[in-house]
Amino acid sequence: MIPTNSALSVACWAICAAITTCFACSNTSEKPREPDNLGSPTGGTGASGGSVNTPLGAAGTGGMRGGSVAAGGGGTRGPGTGTSAGSGMGGASGSGLSGTGARGGNTAAGGLGGSNTMTAGSGGSNAMIAGSGGVAGSGGSGDAMTCPLPTTFKWTSGAALAQPKNGWVALKDFTHVLYNNKHIIYMTTHDQANWGSAMFTFDDWPNAASATQLKTSFGVAPTLFYFAPKKVWVLAYQWGRFKFSYRTSSDPSDPNGWAAEQSLYNTALPSSGTGPIDQTVICNSAKCYLYYAGDNGHIYKSLLPIANFPGEFPSAQDSGIAGTSQNLFEAVQVYAIKGTNKYLMLVEAQGSGRYFRAWTATDLEGPWTLLTDTFAAKSNVTFSSAWTNDISHGDLVRTNPDETFTVDPCNLQMVFQGRDPTVNVDYGLLPYRPGLLTLVK
Repeated sequence: MIPTNSALSVACWAICAAITTCFACSNTSEKPREPDNLGSPTGGTGASGGSVNTPLGAAGTGGMRGGSVAAGGGGTRGPGTGTSAGSGMGGASGSGLSGTGARGGNTAAGGLGGSNTMTAGSGGSNAMIAGSGGVAGSGGSGDAMTCPLPTTFKWTSGAALAQPKNGWVALKDFTHVLYNNKHIIYMTTHDQANWGSAMFTFDDWPNAASATQLKTSFGVAPTLFYFAPKKVWVLAYQWGRFKFSYRTSSDPSDPNGWAAEQSLYNTALPSSGTGPIDQTVICNSAKCYLYYAGDNGHIYKSLLPIANFPGEFPSAQDSGIAGTSQNLFEAVQVYAIKGTNKYLMLVEAQGSGRYFRAWTATDLEGPWTLLTDTFAAKSNVTFSSAWTNDISHGDLVRTNPDETFTVDPCNLQMVFQGRDPTVNVDYGLLPYRPGLLTLVK
């Protein structure tokens, strides 16, 4: 894209206004647009980004349509989005009458709004052909804006995303990230005799069914994220050499690229029959927190200065959430809620089927307050085809793969494990499959 304030851009506009057709001024990085009416090539002003208190930004102005004609109509209003960056929608094409100037004269879309420190964003530019193509509209400054986290939840879901391959009978315990425009899922497997682990990648949800499932050689119940302070991917898991282990990599899509196993946590849990189980990690700007379950009605937490991560966490303490081995079971997950100072904790419970309860807090230290006993369960999911009574161990789809584990209430989805409830076999052989929940707004 050619910067609007560069000498090259000014020269290009001068040439395009002087001749009828100017292919030399085409912006080859964008798909060309057909010229509209006669008019000057000046773009409109982008709409300002919204804020938490003002969801809609101010309207952008339209572009001028000709040397001696009135300005075009106003641009569209648009909400600001993002945790740190408001996104102002660009001004729409002006509606002024045609003038006698050079061809083109489309308004340019406004650029990204500024960050929540009110720094102005930069605008985009239209394609330039034959004298057309507007100069970039300037983005508005904007604060963060997000949807409120609901207190009641309704979801939709289709059939299972994929079936086990390579002799496996079950796929479980999913952790999911988006990386280079691809979905990456690491998971637990069972092959009728032994537990194992695997991963697969795919471009879009419908392609999960045909994706190659690759065996990995370490642990079960994985947690995958990018640790931005040290620019390294981290894969945490259990049933390695330590109570919880981790490996690092520069490319999470390569199952063979992980470094040697290190200790994430190695303290026993005498009050639990299973010991520490189903770890997750989340960090703020100062500390990283390890949360895990014990299959005993307790959720535990440990913390580590962020400068010492990745590394081994010290002995954990009870997180303060009271429950039983039924209603506070396992598969704990903790997320930051986009655009707020709140955190969301999910814990799997069990009854007639597996389901999730939810808590919120304003600090990763706690205290945690119950949000709902029915975050995701068969009773609040509408299936396109009934295939499971369980909404079990999985991962919310995050806005980015980093250590903050941020999720957007405006677009909540969850990868989960479900199974045919009519099959009654040994636990390891239960035919778990990946499914996808989408929140009904």
